[in-house]
Amino acid sequence: MSSEQKYQAALKAHDKAIAQIKELDARLHELSPFELAKLEYLYTKVERHAWTLAGIFKSQSKFYEGMAEVAQGTAYKNIRAEQGKTGTDAQYESRIAKGNMLMEAGEHEGDFISWKGFAISYEGARNSIKDMIKAIEAEGGK
Repeated sequence: MSSEQKYQAALKAHDKAIAQIKELDARLHELSPFELAKLEYLYTKVERHAWTLAGIFKSQSKFYEGMAEVAQGTAYKNIRAEQGKTGTDAQYESRIAKGNMLMEAGEHEGDFISWKGFAISYEGARNSIKDMIKAIEAEGGK
């Protein structure tokens, strides 16, 4: 499965679980303990999907960081061999190729941080639901 296919599958599964969460969340004050447990389960699912998506973006970021190093080295060799420039000149000019790749890596790193944040917030929501279930039990509810 390609990276794009993994991304699309994880995003689709995430969005489906979010839709189910929204349905339950719309009547949060009326939910039975079972429904609260189901909501907790759904938050576990979306957290897992968010971590999958974060991992995809982290992988892409690392790929472009690696490609930046390759691009710089290749540019350096070509500038030295084909243009006959000094090592210092080639070093500075080859940084342009590296910089272009690092900009791409930065975009993926930003997406990684966003999805990581979503995953962490889902964990917090799941923990809040656990507290609600404990409160119901403490109040004598079932």
